[in-house]
Amino acid sequence: MDKIEIISRGERITHNWNIVLFTLLVLTGTVLFSIELMGWFAYIIGAPLSSLLGEEPVTIGTQLLRTSHRFIGFAWGALLTVYGLYLLIFRRVEMFRPLTKPLSQQIKEAKELTGHYVLGKPITPDVAQNLDRRDVLASYITLLLFAAVVLISFSGVALVFKEPLGLSPSMAGLMLLLHDVGFMFSLIFVAGHLFAVTHPVNRPLLNAMFDDGKIDLTWLKHHMPRYLARRGVK
Repeated sequence: MDKIEIISRGERITHNWNIVLFTLLVLTGTVLFSIELMGWFAYIIGAPLSSLLGEEPVTIGTQLLRTSHRFIGFAWGALLTVYGLYLLIFRRVEMFRPLTKPLSQQIKEAKELTGHYVLGKPITPDVAQNLDRRDVLASYITLLLFAAVVLISFSGVALVFKEPLGLSPSMAGLMLLLHDVGFMFSLIFVAGHLFAVTHPVNRPLLNAMFDDGKIDLTWLKHHMPRYLARRGVK
């Protein structure tokens, strides 16, 4: 059975590290966002050092989680920056290619893909033959992720350095609000992404991401014909 690599090793490594760092950011950020509900987790983190430092477990746990959140945030930002520059420099940006299609074609593709994923409706031949490495729904939801990353990064850096920057309490509050909005955007992206990749139709993509990045040629001819045509694969 012929297979073609469509997910490079670098993309798979970046994706997996992205999962780890984002999950840690969500976990630590959720505690900081709602200490009333997540105080038990801060207690677990701080309890081992409580007697040694002479502080309340929740206080120590919160401080450790805040420090970890900042460090992981910078690591996540560095990962996205380096990988983004790599894609731009070597012209491997595929995610936004569907946005170059005429708007009417994008809307038609989005409607048919939504009906296909949600209701199981068939995709018409004229839409199916123009499906690329990424479809238009993936591009749209990635725009949401891009907005989330910008909001989270900008506001996060501002909050970390609010004293050197001389931010007023009201401005710091605004940055915190933007940080929360960016976080909500990222959760919407994750929900949409998980729905798409766990859908039975896209199971080969999910398997490829956590395996060798290769997918059966027959599946690709049906789901990514335009991508294969650009690569000269028949």
